[in-house]
Amino acid sequence: MINMLYTFRITTLLLLVALIFSCKTRKDLLYLQDIKDMEVQNVPGPSPEYKIKPGDNLYVNVQTLNPAVNLLFNPTQSTAGSGGTQQAYGNPVSQFISGYIVDPSGAIMLPVIGAVIVAGKTAIQAQAFVQEKAGTYLKDASVQVKVLSFKVTLLGELRSPGVYYNYSSSMTVPEAIGMAGGVSENAKFTQLLVVRRTPTGSKSYRLDLTGKKLLTSEAYYLQPDDVIYVNADKLKNTNRSLPVYSLMLSGITTLIVLLQYFRY
Repeated sequence: MINMLYTFRITTLLLLVALIFSCKTRKDLLYLQDIKDMEVQNVPGPSPEYKIKPGDNLYVNVQTLNPAVNLLFNPTQSTAGSGGTQQAYGNPVSQFISGYIVDPSGAIMLPVIGAVIVAGKTAIQAQAFVQEKAGTYLKDASVQVKVLSFKVTLLGELRSPGVYYNYSSSMTVPEAIGMAGGVSENAKFTQLLVVRRTPTGSKSYRLDLTGKKLLTSEAYYLQPDDVIYVNADKLKNTNRSLPVYSLMLSGITTLIVLLQYFRY
């Protein structure tokens, strides 16, 4: 009986220790913990301008005074005006079909104008370049160029992991996490990984969401096709095991009570 009581006490102690160390404090769940109240931050600076690369999908709109010419560049306008444009670019599948894919040589193929090299240019630079090319063949042409393929993949300890599309000119790490509903309680705030595809191969960045150094990271502003992975905290497995420990403790307690009952 003494040995069983000793085992019960040790098991109870271990369970209590596990409970104490598995609980995260409020501070553990805070972003940018080391920023003081009213502290002025000069970072991050303006987002770097993204340069178009092969494989990107572009929205190219060319408008002239000739409706027939306009339909060559924007065939969706023949269906429902702006509704046709919405139908053509309203979801990723439609964007893939209606957009202009940059080929391996860095060019897009436009009606009448032909091949136009846009890789290595920002969207604004590409727009100016297409405008210049269009002026050679078309009268009073007006051009718009936007990047359609700005998507990021969010994996790991997030409330809603998945692939998310951005229709702004820039996206930050906090914005991407916000789109995924925020991190889960099991996330390791100090071990966020960003993987970025570059012309020379994949480049990875380790980010700490709890510190203001996040704002100066090269990966703070995301780029199209970035992958964000939020690691799980090592205490996650402990949390999963707690119900098992609790069941074991309950069983031992019940056994001791029964033995004492039958003894007396």
